[in-house]
Amino acid sequence: MKLLPVLLAAGLVACSTAPADNAAVQKTASLMVSIGQHGEGMSTVDIADLSGELDQHVAASPDDPYVLKLAAQSRRALSDLSQDREQRVALRHAALAELDKAIKLAAGTSTSRVVTLNGQETEIDLKDLRDLRAQLSHQVQTDR
Repeated sequence: MKLLPVLLAAGLVACSTAPADNAAVQKTASLMVSIGQHGEGMSTVDIADLSGELDQHVAASPDDPYVLKLAAQSRRALSDLSQDREQRVALRHAALAELDKAIKLAAGTSTSRVVTLNGQETEIDLKDLRDLRAQLSHQVQTDR
């Protein structure tokens, strides 16, 4: 059985309780959690498919720093699962670009957004964007 349908189904179940105004953040957060919970043993094709789904989330909310942050974290997780060096590097560079854009958009934003993950309300904030970017940048530099 392919993992992608399982991941997508888990993401849809997890995001069904999100408020309408927070739907994009909720869907992206649910996908991130699904990747973390079910990502082991994914094929290069599965990883590419999930990255494509992240592309859709970002395209639907290109100016939402919360979506960008969660998409970047998801791509980083996917990169850690990838056995293909080219794919891994591409995912990390895409994540860096998303974090850079999120940092620009988040200037002066101190609020958090609430999403429901595994039945629990969880706050997503933007306070750690620069730290996440620094960690990922270091990882990119040492992955050569």
